[in-house]
Amino acid sequence: MSQATTLEGLFGLAHAVKREMHSQIEQLGLAITPMHMRVLKVIAKKQQCTANDIVQFLHRDKAQVTRLLKLLLDEALLEKAPNPADKRSAFLHVTTKGQQLVAQIAEVERALIGKMTKDLCDSELEQYQTIANKMRQNLS
Repeated sequence: MSQATTLEGLFGLAHAVKREMHSQIEQLGLAITPMHMRVLKVIAKKQQCTANDIVQFLHRDKAQVTRLLKLLLDEALLEKAPNPADKRSAFLHVTTKGQQLVAQIAEVERALIGKMTKDLCDSELEQYQTIANKMRQNLS
């Protein structure tokens, strides 16, 4: 298999997943993007999460993260709390409304994974995971 074919397969899969996520989000009537969903999930999982933690985790620039957080704060999906150890930063917390959205997102993701892996057996999924992990490590 050529290197171009491998890249096209990866890009095609990434595009299809992103397109399906956008479609599912639209059906739920949500005014957020998959990147907003990623940010919410990160904050929901990490205690004492700061904007800088999001920058580091997602490998995005500060300005982009600031814009993402602003929308989530404006929509009352997040709230800020003072960081006593660093007056320049604040801890981010997912609100009850945000937690409900995170639960909806988890359901959308389960459905997407089910659809995406419909005709694959466990050994094929394990092989895919092994290969994807090796490729990711090779790029690190």
